[in-house]
Amino acid sequence: MSNNYEKTVKGIMYLVLVVFAFLALYPVIFILFTSLKSSAEYVNNKLLMPQKITFENYYYVWVKGHMLKYFLNSCILIPSGLVLYLFVCVTAGFAFGRLRFPFRFPLFLAVLFLMIFPQMLLSIQIFQICRKLHLINNYLGLVLVWVAYFGPFGTYIMTTYYSTVPLEIVESARLDGTGVYRMLYYIMAPIAKPMIIIIVIIGTQSMWNELPFSLLLLQTEQLRTITQGIGMLQGQYGLDDTILSASILSASLVPLLVFMIFQRQITMGSYSGAVKG
Repeated sequence: MSNNYEKTVKGIMYLVLVVFAFLALYPVIFILFTSLKSSAEYVNNKLLMPQKITFENYYYVWVKGHMLKYFLNSCILIPSGLVLYLFVCVTAGFAFGRLRFPFRFPLFLAVLFLMIFPQMLLSIQIFQICRKLHLINNYLGLVLVWVAYFGPFGTYIMTTYYSTVPLEIVESARLDGTGVYRMLYYIMAPIAKPMIIIIVIIGTQSMWNELPFSLLLLQTEQLRTITQGIGMLQGQYGLDDTILSASILSASLVPLLVFMIFQRQITMGSYSGAVKG
């Protein structure tokens, strides 16, 4: 009796999981099917698999829509931004989490306070500052804005993680005569490797998907990012759903690959943060 009951419960659980998995994956499958259809077929067949697969939509996006150039721009720009983003988050998180200096807590609250402002609220002030510093149509200006806007969240993550590291490790390193920078590089950074990978993934996805600041600061077509290119690709009169689906899948390629490659590290980092928290 108990065996039948357990099999029934497991069967119901598997059925529920399959249903939720289908609901989660269907939008991606639908976009994939739509991107492989012609406009004429999409009118008569919107939900099912394409009867005749075509790659004309991808050709339009990558060649005629200049998406390849925008893709390369993002691949060059984002690693440069991640270097500065990581430096700020790791060093500031270590300082707030394990060092003691005047006004540490008020400064940390100020960092948290910066997280509440939406992008559109800051757009006018950021544009004026970048215009005075001659950072319009300049990748350096966009990188600095990205780090200033996304850095507080990464700093908060690293601060909460470093604050859980045993204080004895820091004290023993100081007794051995280890300086602050050597302590950070040789001791604290290796300990926080799982969380560093987490903020790298968060920073990559945030910068890859960011649009308002890119539209504001990169006004030249040659400098556009891939997300900005998709927004401009629709034009004044919109875009066919088939071409739009192809552009969305093309732009999602890098974030999807990053997640698949670092999936194990994401799980380890989340588990480590949950245990230490």
